[in-house]
Amino acid sequence: MVVPSSNFESYGNYMWRNGQKINLEKSLDRFTVMPSNSEQLDKIKSAPGIKGISPITNQVYKVETSMTERDSAMSALRSEAFRAVAHHAYLLEGAEGTVFYLTNKIIVRFEAGAELAVINSLFNKYSLKLVREYENNAYLVQVTTNSGENPIKIANRLMEEEEVISAEPNIVNRFQTMFIPPDPLFRQQWHLDAHSGPQLISEASVMAPTAWDITRGERSVIVAVLDDGFDLGHPDFKGENKIVFPKDYIDGDASPFPDSQLGNYHGTPCAGVAIAESNGRGVVGIAHGCAFMPVRCPLQLDDNLLIEIFEEVGKQANVISCSWGPPPAFAPLSKAVSDKLAYLANSGGPHGKGCVICVAAGNFNAPINDPLNSGGFIWLNPGLGIQQTTTGPILNGFAAHPDVITVAASTSLNKHAAYSNWGPEVNICAPSDNSHPLDPQKFVPGRTIWTTDNERFGIGFAPNSRYTGYFGGTSSATPLVAGVAALVLSVNPELTAVEVKEILQLTADKIVDSDPDIIFNTNRGQYDSAERCDWFGFGKVNAARAVAEAQKRRSSP
Repeated sequence: MVVPSSNFESYGNYMWRNGQKINLEKSLDRFTVMPSNSEQLDKIKSAPGIKGISPITNQVYKVETSMTERDSAMSALRSEAFRAVAHHAYLLEGAEGTVFYLTNKIIVRFEAGAELAVINSLFNKYSLKLVREYENNAYLVQVTTNSGENPIKIANRLMEEEEVISAEPNIVNRFQTMFIPPDPLFRQQWHLDAHSGPQLISEASVMAPTAWDITRGERSVIVAVLDDGFDLGHPDFKGENKIVFPKDYIDGDASPFPDSQLGNYHGTPCAGVAIAESNGRGVVGIAHGCAFMPVRCPLQLDDNLLIEIFEEVGKQANVISCSWGPPPAFAPLSKAVSDKLAYLANSGGPHGKGCVICVAAGNFNAPINDPLNSGGFIWLNPGLGIQQTTTGPILNGFAAHPDVITVAASTSLNKHAAYSNWGPEVNICAPSDNSHPLDPQKFVPGRTIWTTDNERFGIGFAPNSRYTGYFGGTSSATPLVAGVAALVLSVNPELTAVEVKEILQLTADKIVDSDPDIIFNTNRGQYDSAERCDWFGFGKVNAARAVAEAQKRRSSP
């Protein structure tokens, strides 16, 4: 509620802000008060015409009143009975949603050559108390009762003094709190926004809300998830233009739903980590504003089919997430597949700027590339629940490809996930769960990941539920990094895939973990001169820093 600016006194219907004159209107239903102590604050709450009072800062309080009672309430608070400092709240003329709250101070800057006598004279003229001196001949001063007018009017009078460069009321800057999704399970998604608690430290998350203040993802950015199937009836996969270019390379159609008889359970939670829609239900994905390209593919496929899948997906997707790979064995890529990945990473994608290809490092606490493996390597086969041994060289050709982003896992305690594969090929890590690499029944500290789950189709992690809190592995870390890459492209679509990879690595958090590996009793968490290590690559992905860096690199319009 405002009054017309024509009713304002001289000097009171505008203020200056960084050289811009801003026209103002007084709010009719609120004003501010600055009580001198808690006793005065309690007394103010019972004053006539006061409907409510709440803090804006620890010194300035917003007072809610009504159009008919505002003036009398302000007069009462300024009277001898209360002796409180009260100021009008101001609105931007002719606009809604912008409110300016005053303190009792002004920041005034003088000409470089202004003499001290002149400065003192003006402070005395307007009865201003010096509070603080800044650089460049600027001062913070406080309006007193002897000033006779509020800070806006005094500041505007100062602006007309010859020696003054600028005079601005010291208004309260109100920054919106970080976007918090309305989805009820978001509070459980510590990997997005962590607060210290049992088996959890606040530094373990990717700082998603800070990134979301810049972008929540654009529908024009497409994240393709290649996996065993997706419950496309899930409410967190719905939304206008949410699902694009669906493809099923098992059934040969455009309905990539999972099949319970085939044990499909993996794709739905992977996709949720990356792109689950923020809709007030369930969980939320890191890049919830981006589009989702669900691609169902067999996990046993020949070179030709692998090339075909990447070739077709790479024409549409900006980011590709692959939460799968070989067991600890010798699995080099063919040159044709390797060349296809290199081409896509550098020249693929809908704009020819390259696809960001994110690949899981694997969950065997194994080296990604060990050409010797002289002593043999023992690993747990999760499908059979038994330990197996690999002798001879170990190579995950997919994760070792120089043009992909190979993703390891960290924990809710900001440490190496005990199962996460390692080596010089790791580019980055992301928060996930923790488990013993050889015995799932053994205790290791760390929380698990909340995400989407199958209910009507496939096998779920949490039976008869659309959501699960039991997901993890590098299968979860990988789509999280893919989602952050999508946010980076959302804020700066001019970036190439190579530049996105560079940004993710440059802005990663350097996790410090001095604990030894629980199997090998070694530590691979020490960063070398290139600022990378075998456990974490260049560190843990930081969505806030990555998005800010991408925004900084955006060319001016």
